[in-house]
Amino acid sequence: MQEYFKVLDDLSSFRNKKQMDEYYNYIKKESSKNRHITELIRLKKGRFKEFIEEFIPAYTFSKSAYFPEGAQIKIIVGNQGYDALMKLEDGSIEKLEFTSYINGLKEVEVAKSLNEKGMWRSRLNSLETLEEKRTHFLEETKKNIDKKATKNYSDVSLVFSIHIIELEQIPEHHDYRLQDKVREYLQETTFNAKEVFLIIDDGGKTESIDDRVIRIK
Repeated sequence: MQEYFKVLDDLSSFRNKKQMDEYYNYIKKESSKNRHITELIRLKKGRFKEFIEEFIPAYTFSKSAYFPEGAQIKIIVGNQGYDALMKLEDGSIEKLEFTSYINGLKEVEVAKSLNEKGMWRSRLNSLETLEEKRTHFLEETKKNIDKKATKNYSDVSLVFSIHIIELEQIPEHHDYRLQDKVREYLQETTFNAKEVFLIIDDGGKTESIDDRVIRIK
């Protein structure tokens, strides 16, 4: 199995915007050629966990207006209070922490189903309607926000991510948009952080990168 992890040997390297795009497409291509790599990515095994939870948000951030021209970004593997370093043209360094609410049990269930059967069906029943799922997601996301608000990130920029592909497939069918509720809560919350951003993953429904990467404060 270890040979499949070799595609990520160069994960933690400084890259500019173009190089981030190239590396993302390289991993995507390798995954399409090898089902074992695809399965490891789904299960977030080993360094594929860092690729999903840290590199991809960094990649998205690098495509936004908040990634300065000529800047480079590098994923830092480990527990050091931040996930990435952004090196500016003048040589100065900015620290970034990527965070999101993750339903680990569900992710494993979906990954195993896709790996074994090639498909996954969401099970909606009387105890767990779509609206209940949305409410649960919002409450757990708020808990993650509150947790980050208690910590000292005075020299770090916080980058929150929300993954709402399944929960907001047809936004007009709901009384509110999840992204609006999360954005409002972030704006109301006091952080000890340099800056706060929000990345919205809605499955590509929001085409403009400037609408998917938002500066909160």
